[in-house]
Amino acid sequence: MSSLQLMESLGSTSTSLKHSIVPVVALVDGANHLRVIGTAFVVSASGLVMTAAHVLLDPEDSGYGDATDENGAVRFDRPLQMGVLLPLPSSLYGRGAVRFAPFKDRKFWGGWRRSPLFHERDRVDFDTDVAICRLPPHPSGAYQPLNMSLRSVAMSEQVFAVGYAEMADIPVRYEGDTVVLSHFTQDLFVSVGTTTAVHNDNAQTRSVSTPGPCFEFDAKIPGKMSGAPILGGDGAVIRGVVSRSFSGERHAFGASLGPAAHLPLFDNKSLRDLMLEGTEGIPTIEGPGF
Repeated sequence: MSSLQLMESLGSTSTSLKHSIVPVVALVDGANHLRVIGTAFVVSASGLVMTAAHVLLDPEDSGYGDATDENGAVRFDRPLQMGVLLPLPSSLYGRGAVRFAPFKDRKFWGGWRRSPLFHERDRVDFDTDVAICRLPPHPSGAYQPLNMSLRSVAMSEQVFAVGYAEMADIPVRYEGDTVVLSHFTQDLFVSVGTTTAVHNDNAQTRSVSTPGPCFEFDAKIPGKMSGAPILGGDGAVIRGVVSRSFSGERHAFGASLGPAAHLPLFDNKSLRDLMLEGTEGIPTIEGPGF
């Protein structure tokens, strides 16, 4: 399947996809630009989005958040907001209108690792490079989720990653309490590859550095694609999350979706529990193991 055929299978145009695949952004209070730090995608009509866990630690990794341990949770000492840029209906708000939708809740699996060395900072170790966040209610009533499958990818399966490659940070200005974004370009990028290794037992073996169950695929993944959805060979359902890649090379890692869907989420229910309950508006694929 070509990149064009993939886009057509997901929606009639890339504009429709932008309601489901969104840039992850962060803003330090008073900063003159909005940082684009990764990609996320909508998994429920109620406003659950999925991204890579390490994207949520970008403020610490890039030195603008000063993360500290707060009873096992991550606290950023500098005032900052993190969320996604969400397109608004053009019929109501005009062409190109967007709004910042902040993360109300954030969930990743892992914990702080104390460094035995005096000169090293403590850091967060992830059990899987998958994170789920909750957005505020959508102004039009419901978000547009993508379909997911909990089945593992197979060896030599063709996969597709779709995200905001190398999207530039966005200059901002302040009008009272309102943050106004300058004009910016928001283009989706499709990368196609084939799985070259599957590490379903990586949580135990730690045979590769990507945390938890994961897979490798031979696609070039530019910066800011972290957290992007990875679709299986049929081009219809999400099977994983872009985790990391090697600069300039056709070698990337995806975090497996299925194992993460069984981990406790908000209110101690898993994503799979919510899929079965039907209360969050999560599309399901019928069949064994979804």
